[in-house]
Amino acid sequence: MAPWSIRQLTNLNSEDIALLKNVAAESSSPVIVTGHRLLVMKNVLPKRVATGCMSVDGLLLGGFQRGCLTEVYGESGSGKTQVAIQAAVSNWPSGTVYICTEDLFPVKRFNQISKNNINYHPSHDYGKSVFVEHVTESQELLSCIRIRLPKLLESNNVSLVVIDSVAAPFRSETTNYIQRAEELREMAISLLKVAREFNLAVVCINQVTSSMEGTGDNVLPSLGLAWSNMVATRLWLRKSRSICLNQDNYHHEDMAQNMVQVRELYVAFAPDLPNEAAEFIITESGLKAIQ
Repeated sequence: MAPWSIRQLTNLNSEDIALLKNVAAESSSPVIVTGHRLLVMKNVLPKRVATGCMSVDGLLLGGFQRGCLTEVYGESGSGKTQVAIQAAVSNWPSGTVYICTEDLFPVKRFNQISKNNINYHPSHDYGKSVFVEHVTESQELLSCIRIRLPKLLESNNVSLVVIDSVAAPFRSETTNYIQRAEELREMAISLLKVAREFNLAVVCINQVTSSMEGTGDNVLPSLGLAWSNMVATRLWLRKSRSICLNQDNYHHEDMAQNMVQVRELYVAFAPDLPNEAAEFIITESGLKAIQ
């Protein structure tokens, strides 16, 4: 607001108006952080949240990046939920928030992977540090992220937030696309605020839509450009044409039962990662890097 407009509304003199504007600017402007301070914070704070798979952690330089949004997208059955469950098991000491928007939380699969964890101990309750929420509507999801999630994080240690999936509450034939874009932006901003304030990783599982362009795997992440612009790292999970021997459940009688399909996690874009891929298989004990 211009000084003359403030003078007309308040009858303040020029010095008082200048003081008022300075106080307002100092209280509302973001805190300035020096480059040295950022380097110190980078070296002190934990930088990544491990996925529990050696090849994937190698691709991601240690795991999911904290303080930003990571998207994992792929076709149905590609293993997106498996990646999320594996990460939740691997980070059980530091806590995980798992928000389900489609199916119920896969408790049996979580327990199965937990029992095969390298640090498994019968006395540990791996599910105690996993906070599960079920929502189906977009407004419920927004309310959960804006209100309930920050309150939970204030009183509990959490290093990972998973939304499985981010697309389900927003996919509808009667969707108002302008309203959907606004809700997606609001959700992304709230998630980003939480990720930075509590120094945690946010992983959003996304579905795919068909693309009429190009050849080969003609799929694109759901929710369009409005959502893509809010994501810092995008990972594409897909089934490859290769097969690999599964040594966790070896059958001597039938070799065909020992072969499983190889999964490939490709970095579509990321500010600090090359466009490379990691291969792994999904077994009864979880994700296994290919030796």
